[in-house]
Amino acid sequence: MSTTLDLASLVARDVQIESVTLVGVRMDATGEYDEQLLLSNRYRCRHRLHSAEPDRLRVYVDLHFDASPDGTPSEESKSQVDLSATFLATYALKDAAKYSAEAFKHFADLNGTFNVWPYWRELVQSMTGRAGLGGITVPVFRPGVEEVSVENESPVGE
Repeated sequence: MSTTLDLASLVARDVQIESVTLVGVRMDATGEYDEQLLLSNRYRCRHRLHSAEPDRLRVYVDLHFDASPDGTPSEESKSQVDLSATFLATYALKDAAKYSAEAFKHFADLNGTFNVWPYWRELVQSMTGRAGLGGITVPVFRPGVEEVSVENESPVGE
């Protein structure tokens, strides 16, 4: 049995981050805020390997921040701040063919998110400050580590 961290670390040994780029951002804010807001933060990742550039791994991290009034969510209690962004982390990669799709998935989820998280924290703080909330600080990224089964996984290139 392996963990998500074990699989991510296989790829991490052979990459070097080249850039983190903001490729999309959207924000809606009401400008009028309740005294208490529930804050939520979520993300999802995806990765791409291009046959034309086998030495590059691209990880896209879609992030979303929401500030809603405290209480039970309902139609009357809509988001007062809704911020989403997509960051692209580009890595130089050695020998992509030796890694499984599962290893790339867990690398994207753990390392990709970890690498873009400081940029996300700065964006949320800056944008919420500009929206009149005084700047909200997103907590540090703490990835979960789980056991995974990799019995029938083969390298990407096979």
